[in-house]
Amino acid sequence: MIAGLDPLPLHALVPELLLVLAMFAMLGLDLLRAPALRDAGPWLGGVACLVGACFALPSAPTTVGTMLTIDGLAGFARALGLGVAGVVLLAAAGRARTLDQPGAWAMGVVALALGTSLAAMASNLLPLWLGLELIAMASYTLVAFGGERRAAEAGMKFVLFGGVASALMLYGASHAYGLTGSFEFASLRALLGGAFGPAGTLALLLAGTGLAYKLSLVPFHFYAPDVYQGAPPLGIAAVSVLPKIAAAVALLHFLTPPAPLPAALPFAVATSLAALAAVSALVGAFVAVVQRDGKRILAFSGVGHGGAIVLAIACGPSADAAAAVGFYLLTYGLANVGAFVCLAVLVGDRGSTQLEALAGAWRQRPVVASLLCLFVLSLAGIPPLAGFLGKWGVLQQAFGRAMASRELQPLGVAALLLLLASVVGAWSYLLIVRAVVLAPAPAGEAPPRQPLALPLRAALAVCAVAVVGLGLWLAGFDWVRGLL
Repeated sequence: MIAGLDPLPLHALVPELLLVLAMFAMLGLDLLRAPALRDAGPWLGGVACLVGACFALPSAPTTVGTMLTIDGLAGFARALGLGVAGVVLLAAAGRARTLDQPGAWAMGVVALALGTSLAAMASNLLPLWLGLELIAMASYTLVAFGGERRAAEAGMKFVLFGGVASALMLYGASHAYGLTGSFEFASLRALLGGAFGPAGTLALLLAGTGLAYKLSLVPFHFYAPDVYQGAPPLGIAAVSVLPKIAAAVALLHFLTPPAPLPAALPFAVATSLAALAAVSALVGAFVAVVQRDGKRILAFSGVGHGGAIVLAIACGPSADAAAAVGFYLLTYGLANVGAFVCLAVLVGDRGSTQLEALAGAWRQRPVVASLLCLFVLSLAGIPPLAGFLGKWGVLQQAFGRAMASRELQPLGVAALLLLLASVVGAWSYLLIVRAVVLAPAPAGEAPPRQPLALPLRAALAVCAVAVVGLGLWLAGFDWVRGLL
């Protein structure tokens, strides 16, 4: 041990250490190229993620050096991120033979989960940027994986947009450091009050670009529909959820000062976040209804859900607002992953996620089609599914804040616009339901190519039970609040 330095609390980093060890093990298995071990990568990564999630959730407040803080919110985000990654890898284990290099693909998902954990623990811009870049590198790999032309094109678009967002974030971070002399969130919060004038505001806007990009917020959402459409469904299942968890928790950490908490965020900050949330929700809803591809509909759905998450963040800083964000991420993540896993199965049968290609899927795969309808209805916020309670929690916080203070009326306006967007956006989800259930199947359609593997069934069962169970468990919001 070096004199003057405290030992690192490695016990608090057990989930991340498990992920690193799993990545090395998967790399070794991939190098061996033994046919008997070809499909072991997703299994190994899935076990590491699920075991790591168990270690992450009951986390006592801990600091690791001066750059990482593990509190209840970070522990919840780590557990949720690792759990989602574990479910995706479990589904991939059931379709490993359809992947060209299952070990390399699984390592990308594990790296994505590792970046999510790092960003969720960050209390400094440096580990936050490193976590977001690890997320970006893994996402580029998963989007372009497989060598198909459309996937490669999607990966190239993702790289170009991601590079610009990363450069803007670094540029803003350098200005923030020049103004405050620190990368610590505690010092950078001084920029929120306007003490540094327009220069401080510009630095915050530029530094926040990376988070807005990960949340698919307007106007940083243009990459989403093309990337989602071209990428393999299982890869985009992880890419569509984990970066949102990382960005939302990082933004919450930045906007939440140590106790005692202020009554509300500064008016300019809360209003700006509410406006960004409302515009994202409206754009996501109105553009989704004119799409004719299942993955593009879910892409614009992600834009709207990112807006709902930001609206909940604008209602802070408070424990209830943080719980609304956490519960929304939980319900959105499981339903979204379930929907993409269903689409992955249907793509294997029909070769496309175009609505006309999905026509009559219920007759060919009734269970998968029924579960797809269940997941998209949860994303639409239909009771008694989990998505309804997620939206209810956000609206309750926004309307409550608006009624408690005249200065927070923009939150109420944004909540009304979110309601409108939810009603309009529900039609886009019904387009998927109509295609798979009501549309006539093509004449002479062949039966399914192969039955679903047991791991894939288990992944779908986990998502379905969670979507229904959380929707019926009215105390779920209080449970998340207690964890935070």
